[in-house]
Amino acid sequence: MSKTQISDASVIVNNVGVNIVPNSLSFTEGYGEQSVLVQSAGGGVLEQVYSNDVETNLAMVKFSLRSTVANIALAREWKTNANKNVIAVTATVLEGSLTRTFNNAALTGDYEVSLSADGVIEVEFKADKATI
Repeated sequence: MSKTQISDASVIVNNVGVNIVPNSLSFTEGYGEQSVLVQSAGGGVLEQVYSNDVETNLAMVKFSLRSTVANIALAREWKTNANKNVIAVTATVLEGSLTRTFNNAALTGDYEVSLSADGVIEVEFKADKATI
């Protein structure tokens, strides 16, 4: 059976479809970082302790936009909307569909607008853990 690479996903932010630069979309699910620690009872007796760094349990969504007047206005709107943005990512391939929703999404960095013939605006959101 063949496998199809997902490369043509749709992005919707606050119920508005967004045209993104192809191949610029990526996300994390929001499971954060974990550690495996060790504790000792002495005499060579060891036990693993699994640790979840809950401070890192945020999802991330990033993509690029072309530097147009409309896209600059969208980025500004998302930034001023604080963490009240909702992002949906969807894609369909022969084997099935991918759907992820990111609630309470915020542009935490100060996005940069590149004004050139091939200029882009790279945006990166932090959000709650992705839901399916």
